[in-house]
Amino acid sequence: MVQQTSKKKDGPARNEEKEAAILEFAVKVFAEEGYKNTDVEKIAGLADVGKGTIYRYFINKEGLFHAALRYCSGQAVKSFRSTYDINEDGEVDCKDGLPTDALSILRSIALSYAQFYKKNPEAVELMIQERAEFRKTKLPGHLLHRAEHRKRMDNFLRRAIDKGEIRKVNIAQTTNAYADLLFGCVVNGVLEGSKSKLVARMECAVDLFLNGLNTD
Repeated sequence: MVQQTSKKKDGPARNEEKEAAILEFAVKVFAEEGYKNTDVEKIAGLADVGKGTIYRYFINKEGLFHAALRYCSGQAVKSFRSTYDINEDGEVDCKDGLPTDALSILRSIALSYAQFYKKNPEAVELMIQERAEFRKTKLPGHLLHRAEHRKRMDNFLRRAIDKGEIRKVNIAQTTNAYADLLFGCVVNGVLEGSKSKLVARMECAVDLFLNGLNTD
């Protein structure tokens, strides 16, 4: 499977504020017009930069698209980390006064994820376009994102098991099931046109995941 780099390795020092503006407008334009119909010139105009500036930051239109998708994923993680942050060892740093048990943290991650995509439904549109346009050349961005962060979640679950906060489970399968729940809930909620109820939908789904249906 071919993987292409979306950013140039060499070039002038990057202006993070300018880059973020480009990516924010790229998300909106790609979502509204579709990948094939998007003119990079329009994104440049909205971001108040020259078209050449975009190509100094990103290799080409495809690189810009994938960078925009990764930007959305990064912003979703950033919104969660403002309250809870899980390091690669599975240790959690949280704001004072917040619950620190595993189930509360898993619920908080899910609701934060839903809140982000409720405010940014265009990011879901990019996920759908990615599958349609690059299915033969790219591993879906949400799966790459999951792979990058799964060590944190795996170790978090392992610690929760050791502390007796959750029962013994297959960690890899549980991480996958949890990630599938979040992704499916958000994508289906937005596609059904019910983004205003996305948080409530996620809350119901994650409670079922955490508590199960067994009367025991």
